[in-house]
Amino acid sequence: MYERFFGLADAPFRLTPDPRYLFLSRKHADALAHLKLGLSESSGFVCITGDVGTGKTTLLRAFLTGPIPDTATAYVFNPVLSPLELLQTINAEFGLRADTDSRTELVGALNRHLLAQRKAGRQAIVVIDEAQALAVEVLEQLRLLSNLETTTEKLLRIILVGQPQLRMLLLHPELVQLNQRITLRWHIGPLTRRETAAYIEHRLAIASRGQASRIFTRPALRLIHRHSGGVPRLINMIAHRAMVAAFADDRRTVRRRSVRQAYNEIAVVPLPGRRRASRWAALSTVGAAACLAVIAVGAARLSPPPDPASVPAPEPVAPNVPPSAPAAEAQNAAPSAPAPADEAPRDVAVAPDAALVATAPPATIAPPPAPPGDSGASLSDTTAMEQRLRALDTRSSAHEALDAVFTAWSVRTLGPREPADAGAFTGAAMRRGLEHLLVSSNGSLLRALDLPAVLELNVPGADGVRYATVVGLSTAGATFVVGDASIPVDRAFLDRAWFGRAHVFWRDFDAIGSITREPSGGVRRLQGLLRRAGTYHGPETGLFDGATRGAVLEFQRNRFLVADGHPGPLTRIMLYDIAGYPRPTLGSTGGGTS
Repeated sequence: MYERFFGLADAPFRLTPDPRYLFLSRKHADALAHLKLGLSESSGFVCITGDVGTGKTTLLRAFLTGPIPDTATAYVFNPVLSPLELLQTINAEFGLRADTDSRTELVGALNRHLLAQRKAGRQAIVVIDEAQALAVEVLEQLRLLSNLETTTEKLLRIILVGQPQLRMLLLHPELVQLNQRITLRWHIGPLTRRETAAYIEHRLAIASRGQASRIFTRPALRLIHRHSGGVPRLINMIAHRAMVAAFADDRRTVRRRSVRQAYNEIAVVPLPGRRRASRWAALSTVGAAACLAVIAVGAARLSPPPDPASVPAPEPVAPNVPPSAPAAEAQNAAPSAPAPADEAPRDVAVAPDAALVATAPPATIAPPPAPPGDSGASLSDTTAMEQRLRALDTRSSAHEALDAVFTAWSVRTLGPREPADAGAFTGAAMRRGLEHLLVSSNGSLLRALDLPAVLELNVPGADGVRYATVVGLSTAGATFVVGDASIPVDRAFLDRAWFGRAHVFWRDFDAIGSITREPSGGVRRLQGLLRRAGTYHGPETGLFDGATRGAVLEFQRNRFLVADGHPGPLTRIMLYDIAGYPRPTLGSTGGGTS
């Protein structure tokens, strides 16, 4: 209708799950990393949940259509099945016999196929979309399929994707064993205000093949976020109707007036931004919450508590950023003023397999933990960790954690009069030529950054948060430095004590700084880094032009960062990783240097 009027080659805000339009926000990138990591996990199950309209199916389609080497996939998009129909559907997806009503024959054929796939070096996955609609007996059938295994690994990896009700369903007393086997979980929430603006611009860029100019004003983008609550499906609905309204008024720029008109036209949809709710709607919400509470209490009495990793951390409220502040300035703000965890890392990294770099060894840090996959931690190690942290108060634990991370960077430790509270982290880092970045994510992000970090921990019996520096991290556990001790802990400790807040310290080796329209040495150095990364092939002009921005975008996509074209902290950390600058690492060696 309006595509040619706005210079677009395609309709940008369709409601269909087109993988071409996938926007990797921080939450979506983390979810994608969990899906990819699930291919290498030997436990068998991955669970991804998300609110209605947050893009779960689009993410899933992008994952399935992307490069998944040596993998056969069975995709079940209609979960309203009986256990027998589920087996028949899975076998049919794998190209096996499915015209029998004998479960024994179906499972036998599947087992033989999986063994043959394993012998050929291939793996198989079953993906269940809208999994909250599965019956309990069907989920139990999936658990039985996960028993198909060799002596060392599962033959079938199963991915459950569904709405938040799926997490409640998994608390059913009959699904205790299945719930315990889910080792990778992630919840996709709505977009932040900045992510909403980046999402709209991303879809317009795809629809225009990179040629679209700014169509939505900043006030219009803010109003769309307010009305949609950051839910991608509702963003699409409002943005589409707003463009129709602007087109009808012969205006090539979508302003607040068009957004208000669009919102009024689709107000019959229960949008999160509506502030009034009917009495019946309120009573229904209260009644539903009460029912869920009763179910949860009953399940808790009959089954162990759920894995804390299945419960997402509460989303912080995005701060009000003045509309006049350029995106590049917000991205590359001075390190003395760190942004909130929700907004700081605009290019959030979640790839679990970030490259490692060789560095000079740091000063005396205790030996690394066991190799990834085996934390080597025992119950006594975890107890020792908790006892040491309880013996410290918040301030002294922060002091020891900073000393440990500065030792890893081979810079001077804190002086006797230097403050050590969390508010002083940025200043302490700056005085040592380092940058401080507060992030809120999970272990996938830290493994991707591959840098020692100070984690905020909640220890039983301790009054307030405790800080500790992680110097080794794997999917099985971690190694912390507390005082003069190196302590390995298992994953259960991280699930109990760590809720995602981490302080990452890094060095801006090339001092790229803020990106401006004028040629600069920082951009020239950025172009050199992008050339070494293989995404930039032009001359090092020092001008942040379209080719340079495109190279940044390509690098971000390759590294599963939020692709916004701005070389923010996480983009630079990973560029320096590729460049081989000396720095402490964690990951393959478990701590210290690689």
